[in-house]
Amino acid sequence: MGKGGQRHSKNAGVMGSESLTYHERRNLGYGTVNERLSKESQGNFDDCRLTLQRAVDPVCTPGGFIFSREAILECLVEQRKANKRKLAAWEAQQEDEKRQADEKAELEARARLVAFERQNNVGASDHTVNALQSAFKEAADHMHDGKVAKNVVTIQENKERMKELKSFWHPSQAPESKMKREKPSMDTVCPASGKKLRMKDLTAIKFTPAQGEKEGSYMDPITRKTLTNANTLVLLKNSGTVMLEETYNKMVKPEGRYEGNKISKKDVIKIHRGGTGFVAHDGVRAESKNFWHLGPGNGLADLRGQHQGPRSHGGLQFWN
Repeated sequence: MGKGGQRHSKNAGVMGSESLTYHERRNLGYGTVNERLSKESQGNFDDCRLTLQRAVDPVCTPGGFIFSREAILECLVEQRKANKRKLAAWEAQQEDEKRQADEKAELEARARLVAFERQNNVGASDHTVNALQSAFKEAADHMHDGKVAKNVVTIQENKERMKELKSFWHPSQAPESKMKREKPSMDTVCPASGKKLRMKDLTAIKFTPAQGEKEGSYMDPITRKTLTNANTLVLLKNSGTVMLEETYNKMVKPEGRYEGNKISKKDVIKIHRGGTGFVAHDGVRAESKNFWHLGPGNGLADLRGQHQGPRSHGGLQFWN
């Protein structure tokens, strides 16, 4: 309890107690903020996943994602170029590591030869020979870091100088991290699903224009029903025809043929649906959430979402 029997939370913001109360943090957006996403946030069934506009010369991936042909081809080409750059960098790193290993092995062999000569011709003691080999080995270990000397004499001089150096923040005393590159994959992937995708895996789509409807509307080729975001659609790979899944199950699947072409299960691709703004249809896509330790706002606007509350006495507001 504070002075005069007041609670500590009532003293927040005064001298010696500048921390925010829970109520003030909530008004700033503390915690998980949920927001309902409308139909416009999810796109239509015939929108390109890259341009976010109606697909031009649409193609479909094996995963059921629709793209404009030009956009997806440009994306795959750029991925190939990036993979080649990564592979060239990895190969250069491998060659550099091999060169360093060879130079280290050569220096160690030379150290053994010098130690043998000193011990047999000069008569050096075992202690001196071991110290000499250790100095050569240390030089071999640090010969490529650009900081330590590469011969025995300068190694000892460097050690003495480092003992007198008091600046622990000096670059020569700071550890150096070496980036280890992994061998990159040369596969191109779908930008929507992240799965492997090749150009030959794309299937051209042929929508059936709706008769008597506004321009840009499509219909089922058999039942003549207009296609909407609420429908579940399938693509027949053999002909590129898009139809309702219900139509396929009732009229095409039992016979296994369409327009003279044999249709099997692997020839059917289920297309990802567009958004309607209803949770029953969109599922988790209809909601977006994020957790904030304090809040993303600066106090310039009111809170939007499920955690709307009154303004604090200090004038704090949530900006989203």
